[in-house]
Amino acid sequence: MRGEFYISARRFRALLTALVTAGVMAVPVAAHAWDWYTGVGVGQAGHEVTGGDLVGSGFSGSVDGNDSGWKAFLGMVLWDKYVGAEFGYVDLGTASAKGTKSGSSVTAKTDATAYTASIMGLIPFSDRLGLTIRLGVSNPRVDLTVTNAGIPTTSHTTDMKIFGGMGMQYDFSKHTGARIEAERYNMGSIGSPYVNLFTATFVYRFGK
Repeated sequence: MRGEFYISARRFRALLTALVTAGVMAVPVAAHAWDWYTGVGVGQAGHEVTGGDLVGSGFSGSVDGNDSGWKAFLGMVLWDKYVGAEFGYVDLGTASAKGTKSGSSVTAKTDATAYTASIMGLIPFSDRLGLTIRLGVSNPRVDLTVTNAGIPTTSHTTDMKIFGGMGMQYDFSKHTGARIEAERYNMGSIGSPYVNLFTATFVYRFGK
């Protein structure tokens, strides 16, 4: 388990239900003019990975853990503009390795994606600018392909993990805004133990 946080699917559902319920209970009956919002972000993914994570012990060669990444989400207002529940999908890009192991040439590549559910809080500095803080759970899927001496083997894993992040949000208008965020994802039992995602995100709020 590499010392990571791990929660089962049952605990995932219980935690998510508790987070959303707590937020809803804190909401006034008339919270805001809009109830839902959506967003799309693009940026850079950095995998904290070694050759040993991808290939195993005895690997000698180069490792590349940097790739592009993106995310999309649907959000629900819980308390005015200050607290929201967000449900999304994130592509965390790939990590790769190339070298030798036990005298044979070897390459490896891992692809990482995840579904997410989180509570996002906003600490305002002004009417338009604020600090965002995020805490939630993700369901990362990792696909790993290792080719050793010309013979490929593929494995994958799905887990439930805790993730979090923070950033800045600026509102251009009542309906549109932008975020710059840094998020850290706890991953599965194969491939990269952690992935850091840096994104610029456009946010659109529904309603009048």
